[in-house]
Amino acid sequence: MAPTGIGWTAGCTMVVGQVSSRNKDMAEEVLVEAYGPVAVITLNRPQAHNSLSPGIIQGLGEAYQRCDTDDSVRAVVLTGAGKSFCAGADMSAGAQTFDGEAVSVEVDSCPLAMQAFEVRKPVIAACSGHAVGAGLGIAMQTDIRVFADECKYGFLQSRRGVVTDFAMEFILPRVVGMEKALELLMRGQRLSGQEAVAWGLAGRSVPAAEVLATALEIARDIAVNSAPMAVAMHKRLLWQGLHMTYNGLAEKESRALNFTMSKPDAIEGGMAWFERREPVWQGSLAEDWPAWMDE
Repeated sequence: MAPTGIGWTAGCTMVVGQVSSRNKDMAEEVLVEAYGPVAVITLNRPQAHNSLSPGIIQGLGEAYQRCDTDDSVRAVVLTGAGKSFCAGADMSAGAQTFDGEAVSVEVDSCPLAMQAFEVRKPVIAACSGHAVGAGLGIAMQTDIRVFADECKYGFLQSRRGVVTDFAMEFILPRVVGMEKALELLMRGQRLSGQEAVAWGLAGRSVPAAEVLATALEIARDIAVNSAPMAVAMHKRLLWQGLHMTYNGLAEKESRALNFTMSKPDAIEGGMAWFERREPVWQGSLAEDWPAWMDE
């Protein structure tokens, strides 16, 4: 069944990010397609290699918010149109791109209205094209990443004279370790998909033509076979656990375990396995999510 909470139908494209009034002749920059319980978010500036723009920043944050609150969305795949996933900062201004005198307001390094790790559904980055700079930062904020063997990935900001963004100094050491994080950010080298997997930046790298299908397969497996509440609580606990003590995490995990054991899905999971059928999950994040999980 296709998501219906925000007016989606199967295979239907919905615009969530509009370009500014100064650029009405440009196409919408963030699109969402619903395929059953999986929402596919596409960065849609292929002519600019999906480099960051106000439309992409606003649209991606809004898309995350919609996916988070819609119970009919159980997993999210993020991808990019054209040959790139996201080329990071828009360098079309040339030397003025990072000119402090040309910037009228301070830049927020985490500009999205909601970050991928805040979405209670699994977010999977399907990077079938290049992802560099802030583009790789956006991918690293997701939960699972699929890279392409042929493409390049790297944090190039040091080579452009600026500091990285999207909270990479927090996330990278926890994902790849301190030494690798330091080298990746300070050196700014480009890695192939397979090299990026070896560095711990992604779980898998496949030929570019197979990236999106691989990500969709993972997303559907989670969306169909795993209880939405349990998935959401696992995600919250894992991300929160990065800055919690053992005792604090264990206490919250116990509370979450007892909460899920009291719900119908705890019975449905066992019955579906016993009857050799797909489970019919009832848990609703919109209605049943306990406030203490966000404390």
